[in-house]
Amino acid sequence: MSAERFIPDPFEAGGRMYRTGDLVRQRECGLIDYLGRLDQQVKIRGFRIELGEIEARLRDWAGVQDAAVVVHDTPTGKQLVGYVVATGAAGLDRRLKVELQTQLPDYMVPARIMVMERFPLSANGKLDRRALPEPEWAIGGYRAPRNELETVLTAIWQEVLGVPQVGIDDNFFELGGDSLQVLKVISRVRSQPHLGFELKLRDLMQKPCIAELSGYQPAEPANAPDPLLALNGRMANVPALFCLHAGFGTVFDYEPLARRLEGRRTVYGLQCRMLLDPQWQDASLLAMAQAYTQRIRAQQAEGPYYLLGWSLGGALTQLVAHELEAQGQAVAFAGLVDSYVAGTAQARDWREDLADFLKFVLGQPSEKAQTLIALKAAGLNEREGAAAVIEAAMHGSNGHAALGASELTQIFATGSSLKQLALAQRHLPKVQVGAHRWWVAGREDERRVFEAQVGHHGVDRLLAGGHYELLRGDELLDELEDLLERRLATA
Repeated sequence: MSAERFIPDPFEAGGRMYRTGDLVRQRECGLIDYLGRLDQQVKIRGFRIELGEIEARLRDWAGVQDAAVVVHDTPTGKQLVGYVVATGAAGLDRRLKVELQTQLPDYMVPARIMVMERFPLSANGKLDRRALPEPEWAIGGYRAPRNELETVLTAIWQEVLGVPQVGIDDNFFELGGDSLQVLKVISRVRSQPHLGFELKLRDLMQKPCIAELSGYQPAEPANAPDPLLALNGRMANVPALFCLHAGFGTVFDYEPLARRLEGRRTVYGLQCRMLLDPQWQDASLLAMAQAYTQRIRAQQAEGPYYLLGWSLGGALTQLVAHELEAQGQAVAFAGLVDSYVAGTAQARDWREDLADFLKFVLGQPSEKAQTLIALKAAGLNEREGAAAVIEAAMHGSNGHAALGASELTQIFATGSSLKQLALAQRHLPKVQVGAHRWWVAGREDERRVFEAQVGHHGVDRLLAGGHYELLRGDELLDELEDLLERRLATA
């Protein structure tokens, strides 16, 4: 009996092997056709893209008679351009691009879509791709800076993000921006006081596009700050992972996971609205969970939902999961990482919390932090004392000092408010989803309290390391990646 030959499956980046007999039997599912179109497969920004798939999506649109997608070399790198044959369709290019953004990952959405009456044909009657017109790159998908401030900001973003071109409508975080790069951007802006532009962390969180950030084109007014922030590129047709903020209201702790899931699953962070707006005040953890649930459903109307929370975010995850299930929605995954356990924390003097803040956020040694608090906070209330101590601690501190004393004071104040709301939450509800829970050593008593509240339903794992290290450790990241990938494969 002759040995069977194997060939690689082109759909699999890892090169899965298929028997030649199996390959023949899969003709009807299009595999042979796919192999015949390998000349249409391109690689842009590290992603392999089959142009035929994009063309098929364009042809599905009512009124589009034919479609083609080609790659153009531009001064800023390779760009996809879509061409469609259609008539009498004003604004069709914009509508098609919006539609593709809901169906395909960002890297597969053409930078421009051009509507034509007919395609140029070669002598034998086939599409002449080389004769398709090249778009004007200064308009359309890319918008250039409109004033000096926007010009400086785009230059800073390009330098910090390491990308060849940034348009004023590009999203900082979808371009790969993270917490370290946020600090670099803020530092570079503040090193140019002649601009007369003060950049705060909350500004960049709420307005991650230069067009809004510069103030030249104000954002639409909103009654409440938007807590949702994309931490990586959008992926269509794959349920997103929604990550709930921890005790200081920020979501940058989830960046390592977001980077791992780039190109496979969108990761959104739910930030605390009190961090984004100093005038905003949340009433309770339950009220926050209800608002976050509403925002999650505005982004993804139906389940299944995937949720993750570290520290205080674990408690919020439990509350959000309960809200979603109460609305008849399916929660496919709930991950709680060393979660806060309702009813177990004790009130502390704010100076103790400030000492921890100086240690973990600004990297100050405990002894120096205690000395600064004793010298600078004497006789002052919490807000004033925190501001004075943080201002004094800025000198010789770590990179977070780039945020400025007022910004860091707001972060501490947000953490203080969240702690009060956490203390007022005496228990957590039970949920139907079997949650995955990870804990650090030494929390056995709190775990028993947690199980008494929510039951034994779920899976518990003990992890090595400290509370603040978990979300950057390979052990947890490997497990999360595996769990989410397995659920994606079986969805």
